[in-house]
Amino acid sequence: MRKMLVLKIGALLVSSGLFVGMLAFTDVYSGVQSSIVETLCLSCIKLRSKTSLNFTFETANGEAHPDFVMKNLTKGPVFLHYSENACPACDVMYPVIKQFFNVEFQKDKSYYNITSFENSTVVYIYVYLDDSSTPKQWLDSFKIYDKEHIKGLPMFTVVTLEYEHGGDIKPYYATLSGAFLDTNSERIDFLTQLMQESFDMYNQNRVGYPNHH
Repeated sequence: MRKMLVLKIGALLVSSGLFVGMLAFTDVYSGVQSSIVETLCLSCIKLRSKTSLNFTFETANGEAHPDFVMKNLTKGPVFLHYSENACPACDVMYPVIKQFFNVEFQKDKSYYNITSFENSTVVYIYVYLDDSSTPKQWLDSFKIYDKEHIKGLPMFTVVTLEYEHGGDIKPYYATLSGAFLDTNSERIDFLTQLMQESFDMYNQNRVGYPNHH
């Protein structure tokens, strides 16, 4: 009886070890781990209604603002939209952003467009992280603007202009992540307030920005 019990326990330990080994050393583990991490990290970070976000001059990792952002700021505020493939919240926000900026593009391809908001120019840049043709500088900018170090997608960054006390007119940005709020109507309202605030700052400071046209 005791011998039989020992054999059963041994068999259980062996099968458990094989299962753990399979998870640790095969693509099965990678796939499961990836899907769990993405579901937790990328599932809607819901932001309750507020009139503004926390704008800042300082980038998330201390690096300078990318050249492509600096150059496009001569045209208007820059709206960066980051997305990837395995991201349910990205699917939720994709049609909202297209409607808001009146742009049409493929979800799986990075995209650039000079569009408008309330008859004022906005530079819209869609950064699809899983697109091999996406410029490296665009990809690298994700870490620059992930202000709260959330690493969640979708991520939205609006870069405008502001006067830094004792300094110059510089890029000033705010970032939010996830499928924020509960309805598309609320999301549109939130984005409208965000862009109005961004344009208020931009219009007050655009003349003092280097290389302004």
